[in-house]
Amino acid sequence: MSRQNEIEVTLSAEQLTAFDAALSALETLAAAFPVLSAEEKAGLVKPPETADGWMAGMLTRAEQNLGRLPRDFDPAQVKKDLALDATLAPRELRLSRLLDRLGGARFLARSDAFAELLGVRRTLKDVGLAGVDDDLSDGLRRFFGRAAKPETPPPTPPATPAA
Repeated sequence: MSRQNEIEVTLSAEQLTAFDAALSALETLAAAFPVLSAEEKAGLVKPPETADGWMAGMLTRAEQNLGRLPRDFDPAQVKKDLALDATLAPRELRLSRLLDRLGGARFLARSDAFAELLGVRRTLKDVGLAGVDDDLSDGLRRFFGRAAKPETPPPTPPATPAA
């Protein structure tokens, strides 16, 4: 049998409790952050990643020319938005890295289990155990190359006369 073993991690009950507590704390801290749908995001202005310098320069110009701008322009609100962005950016990066690690660990764990069970399946089929593939989903049938059997055979194309 294939012995793929790419990850060997076991989490104790205490570690899982601490992990879940940290997640709960993050969820509580982020409760005020909105969740935007793809449609909502598409309806908003998306600044390029390289816009930071331009935005800082434009804010300076705006503050120097407040008399020429509409009265409802509030540079303090823009500063607050930019500060929130700057505050969240490194935390988003850290969370993204953690999610990459979590996703990688989960992927490896599933891959290891699946690889091992593929070997089990192969062995059971080799010894002739009946019913090994009785409960395959459509996705697994495709994976194993066993398309669902059609109810009626496909029609045979008519023979073409030799030229």
